[in-house]
Amino acid sequence: MEKCYINTQTQKNMVLEQARDHFNLQTIHQLDEILTVQYLGVMEEDIVRDMSVNIDNTIVFNHRPDAYKHYKEFIQLMDLLWEERQDFKVWVPLLGGKPDRPYLTNEKFNKEGYYDKLKECCVGFSPKQKYGGWSVATTDGMMNGCPYIMYDGEYYHELFDGADFFTTDQEALDLLNIYLD
Repeated sequence: MEKCYINTQTQKNMVLEQARDHFNLQTIHQLDEILTVQYLGVMEEDIVRDMSVNIDNTIVFNHRPDAYKHYKEFIQLMDLLWEERQDFKVWVPLLGGKPDRPYLTNEKFNKEGYYDKLKECCVGFSPKQKYGGWSVATTDGMMNGCPYIMYDGEYYHELFDGADFFTTDQEALDLLNIYLD
């Protein structure tokens, strides 16, 4: 293989670090030359220029509701937030079945409707990633004018270093309260 594209420098560093446990320095050097960071792009025409004035108190988690996306931990955090205040919804568009919390919604839309709904959300949540990458879910929201609070990982700093970052649940709750207010 001449090139292997990977979507963040953080992922490349993780691969190289793990490879050091199994390969010699010459192979590591070759791997370093082959692995190439290729950031996921957004089409210029897809970026929203006019911000929506119909913002509601919806937090969006538009990632897969799976363990590797820390969905369980996210819901525990939302339960804590619900104990403090009941003036918000959480939209998880990829959630299957009937939502099991009073604040949860999983409305489904076509792509255009999905983008329109993102424009109405007051904040998105970007969870810790086990694989060191950032997802299209975050870029979908950002290109539609929805700000995101992001786990303080190098991979999210690569995406947007000016975001609001959190490392603890309390920091995430504090940021969510700011956006909801």
